[in-house]
Amino acid sequence: MCHKNQDAFFIPSVAEETIRKEKEKARALRKTRWWQRRVAVGVCHYCHRIVDPEDLTMDHVVPLIRGGRSTRGNTVPACKTCNNRKKYLLPVEWDDYLHHTLRESTSDRNTPDGELEGH
Repeated sequence: MCHKNQDAFFIPSVAEETIRKEKEKARALRKTRWWQRRVAVGVCHYCHRIVDPEDLTMDHVVPLIRGGRSTRGNTVPACKTCNNRKKYLLPVEWDDYLHHTLRESTSDRNTPDGELEGH
């Protein structure tokens, strides 16, 4: 069964019990040395900005609601802004969003001759 959300993406229904168990696993994973080392670097996986490690969140690359799991291979440190914007998007959908956003932000800085300001 699928439902349609506000952004017109079809999201498969995942049992609430499955999501609850995966959130428990995520809480346990956040306490591991592996995760502590990941966030200690202080860099958002998506925007590559330097962020205070305490402000990094755990993002599921494939969101729980889309069938993702709380595993090392599916979790990355993300700043709150990126995590909130990514929400339930899959990697390919998020990459499209980032590419579009980067293109818009650089086109705002373009000079009439097509060169980026300051370059």
